[in-house]
Amino acid sequence: MMRNFAFSVFTFFCVATVSQLTAQQLITFNPKTTDKGLIFGSITFPKEKAHFNEYFIQISYKAADKKTARKNFKEVHISPAQIFKMKHKGELDNGLTYLFAIERPAGESEIIGIRLFSNSGFAILQKNSGLGGFSIPFNVNKGEILYVGNILFNEYAEKGEVAVNYQNNFEKDLTGIKNVQKYVYWDAAKDDKTIKISYNKEE
Repeated sequence: MMRNFAFSVFTFFCVATVSQLTAQQLITFNPKTTDKGLIFGSITFPKEKAHFNEYFIQISYKAADKKTARKNFKEVHISPAQIFKMKHKGELDNGLTYLFAIERPAGESEIIGIRLFSNSGFAILQKNSGLGGFSIPFNVNKGEILYVGNILFNEYAEKGEVAVNYQNNFEKDLTGIKNVQKYVYWDAAKDDKTIKISYNKEE
C-alpha cells in the first residue's frame, strides 16, 4: 500500500461538475446573486500515459446534519483520452495538468480522496478503487472565488511512496482558467496561502 494512503472500494455518491466542464462547458458565477462560493484548482499527473480510465476528486462538506453533508458531497471528474491509447489531456503542462472549477455551499469543505476507475473493456472486470488518507480543508464564503491549490498525484507511486502532494500555483492556474472559463470575473479570485495538505497517520 502506498504510504499514508488506503485503497478500498468506494460506495457510489452523486457525481457532479466534471473535468470537461472547464474545457468544454462554460460556467457562470455571479457573486451578487448566488448564495454559494466558487472554488478552482488543478491536478497534475507525472506522465503522459494515464494509469486509470477515470479519476474523481472527492470533496466533502462539514455539516452537523448528515443529510446536508451527503447532499453536498461532490466529485470532480477527470477523463483522459482513451480512443487509441490512455493519454492525459489536461489544459496545462502539455496535458499533464487539468483545471477544475465548481460551486460550493458556504462553509467548511475538504478534498478527502481520489476515486479511481479502471475499465478493461469487459463489464465484469470494471473496478472502482479509492485513494484516501489525506485532507485538504478549506472554507468557502458566499460570493467568493477561492483557489484551493494544485494536487500532485503520482499514480505510479511505489509501495512506501507518498502518492499525493500539494502546492500553490495560483498565478499559473488563474491564468489558465481565465482562458477556458471566460464568463467568470476571475480578477476577484482569492489566494488563501493557509490551505495545506495533511495526512492521516497509518495504523
